[in-house]
Amino acid sequence: MQSEKENVRDNIPDNEPGHTAELRRYRILELSLLAVEAANVGTWLLDEETKEFLPSKRLKELFGYHADENMSYEGLIAQIDLKYRNKVIAGIENAMVNREHFHMDFRVTGLHDQKQRWVKALGGMYSDSERKQFHFSGVMMDITEEKQNELRKNKFIGMVSHELKTPLTSLKAYVQMLYAWAKKQKDSFAITSLSKVERQVKKMQNMINGFLNLSQAESGKIQLDKQDFDLGELINDVMNETKLITTSHTINFLPCEPIAIHADKEKIEQVVINLFNNAIKYSPKQTVITVSCETIDNKVQVCVKDEGIGIDEQDIDKLFKRYYRVENKHTENITGFGIGLYLCAEIIKRHHGSIWVESELGKGSAFYFSLPLAKNAEAN
Repeated sequence: MQSEKENVRDNIPDNEPGHTAELRRYRILELSLLAVEAANVGTWLLDEETKEFLPSKRLKELFGYHADENMSYEGLIAQIDLKYRNKVIAGIENAMVNREHFHMDFRVTGLHDQKQRWVKALGGMYSDSERKQFHFSGVMMDITEEKQNELRKNKFIGMVSHELKTPLTSLKAYVQMLYAWAKKQKDSFAITSLSKVERQVKKMQNMINGFLNLSQAESGKIQLDKQDFDLGELINDVMNETKLITTSHTINFLPCEPIAIHADKEKIEQVVINLFNNAIKYSPKQTVITVSCETIDNKVQVCVKDEGIGIDEQDIDKLFKRYYRVENKHTENITGFGIGLYLCAEIIKRHHGSIWVESELGKGSAFYFSLPLAKNAEAN
């Protein structure tokens, strides 16, 4: 059986016009194949018309096949864990039909060695020089070690967060008791001090809840405790609490009529808090943050708009990815874990809603999310 490099050489035309240009193109392709092999990356090609599937030796290894063994497209799909199989199939079909890029991480179990591996696949639709014949091709790499480290980290974060939550709950209860006692004693110093302590405990509690939600999101187990409540009232409460903690910005909540939604109140509150905190972190002091909500097509749409540094167009699509943070001269002194917007997106997605951002560098940002109204939410 010929190798990919030998197939390339055999297809170099000898006596046709443009031989030099074709030779150069094939040599570039040969160098590309050598680079792929050196990187220990698997490759594949799936012909759109004939459905012929051509996997590289390394790709076969990733799926537990022998290097000299035939491997069909159906055989590849069969080794993908059931949890991810339908998602991968849908992603491939979408890439082929809509001519979009395919980018996905998933777990496979080797055919012969029964070894579980995490792989990252990157691909898309490509055509020959005359655009007469399309094929779906790409690369696949083993990310098992990286994924296992990530899972261990998330498990550790979840465990520590659970351990911290219990003493923090007790601390909050004692602070509330002392605050009630101070009010009875009319001790203004103690009242002021305990109010500040309570706000800091609240901030720590929100941070821990964020880590717990991250752990749940990574395992696909975000639990929702849904109830009917007024979203405008919740936003107003968050705004008032934020004003107590932060005096550096003016926060305006444009009046809106009562809007009932059926959702997990605590988690939607975390979304609003995250958007408020982001607006404060990424905008200069003494600027205005404007919050609004309105009903559009049986959905409520919330907007948190700032007058901050804005977001470069190349960063907008990555903002809601886990651990992603915009890195530039304006953000180098701004702290964060890069999980806030990722959690917002996961929570809103679990509520059958949408989240997005409109921004221009140097001209501020407007973060939006929409949720079904109460009756529509119950139907979902």
